[in-house]
Amino acid sequence: MCLLSSWESNGSSEQEASDRRTLPQRYRSPVSTVEHRSLRPAIEFAVAIVREAGKQRTPIDHPAELDPFLKERRIPNSALGRLRRAIETDATFRSRLSAGAIPELVDEIGRLWLAAEPGWAERAMALEQQAVDEAADETLRAQLQRAQRQRDAAERAAVRLRADAVAARAERDEAVAARDAALAAADDALRRIAAADDDLRLARRAERHARDRERAAQDRLAAHEQRAATTGTDGSAVSSTPTVLGVDAASIADVADRVAAEVAALRHLAHNASHRSEPGPSAGNAATPGRTPLPIPGGVISTSAEAAEFLLRSGALVVVDGYNVAKRGWPGVALDEQRGALLARVENLVSARGVDLVVVFDGADVVGAHAPARRQVRVVFSPAGVTADDIIRDIVDATDDARHVVVVTDDREIIDDVRRAGANTIAANAFLAVR
Repeated sequence: MCLLSSWESNGSSEQEASDRRTLPQRYRSPVSTVEHRSLRPAIEFAVAIVREAGKQRTPIDHPAELDPFLKERRIPNSALGRLRRAIETDATFRSRLSAGAIPELVDEIGRLWLAAEPGWAERAMALEQQAVDEAADETLRAQLQRAQRQRDAAERAAVRLRADAVAARAERDEAVAARDAALAAADDALRRIAAADDDLRLARRAERHARDRERAAQDRLAAHEQRAATTGTDGSAVSSTPTVLGVDAASIADVADRVAAEVAALRHLAHNASHRSEPGPSAGNAATPGRTPLPIPGGVISTSAEAAEFLLRSGALVVVDGYNVAKRGWPGVALDEQRGALLARVENLVSARGVDLVVVFDGADVVGAHAPARRQVRVVFSPAGVTADDIIRDIVDATDDARHVVVVTDDREIIDDVRRAGANTIAANAFLAVR
């Protein structure tokens, strides 16, 4: 039986004839046309294109008749005519298919049909006849079938290769991004190590200077004590507070105590700086402080003068952020006047309440940065290159966890840091309100 037959013999209807009348001349099917089965490769190509576009999330406009077959492994012969008519009536879709139909994917009959050039049907039917003649040879038919299988396998391999290429590009982009992030992290780590090394050098230099001052003060005290003992051997009265070069022994002792406290703070700062220059545990693995803050009595507002008075009576070590509090209490006056006024206030407070209190000021090298000799209030000036904030943090860290610590400041960063270390805090105004 001849494979060539009329459109009507393949299931065309009066509706199809009407469709042909409404289509442009180049898309009209002649009465005697190509078999539906001869267009199977082109029709399967159309379904495959729609399926792959959907997988890639780039759907294309297509006839709805193709949708039921997108998941089918093989299109039945009974559906070929319906799909053929749907494609022929969608000129835009058919034109797009023709542009992508290459010999490796669509045979010559299918390409002629998709292109719909004038006279395509005659050329296609000639190819059909040629195929029928060649099919008489059983060996040749087997070769054609084998070639079809090889083509199918090649198409599947091509799809896999394209998918692998897309995945490889994505992996490459992720690797490049990870490399850039690692380089940025390494640069940041190097900067932080360099900063920690600078801090360590400054702290060690300041510690050496403080040790020198401590030794000088101790030498002066020893010389004064020796001279005082010598003066008293002739029977004359020895003053309870003798002087050497106009400086009384109490002043020298106070300086020695202050310098010793400064040395201890600086040693702790140097220790911290040396550890910051080494890799340490992440913030998520940091140990929690052993010190716990004092609980404020119920009904007392934590920022009130009542809370401040309770904390000052608790026996805790009280550390005062000198200039931060002085500027709150005596604004508009010179820095040395602010410092003097604060020291007078805390001296009275210590005398009246017996508070263990240390005041920390910025800048031992600032002109006038000194305090008169006080036996009850310890005063520490931060050395060059170190801030009072750092000294306050280090005093809190260096104090035994069994002892409570109270820090007087309005500096938000210091408040956050010392609270994490288990210390209580008092606002400057609340502290100054305590008499």
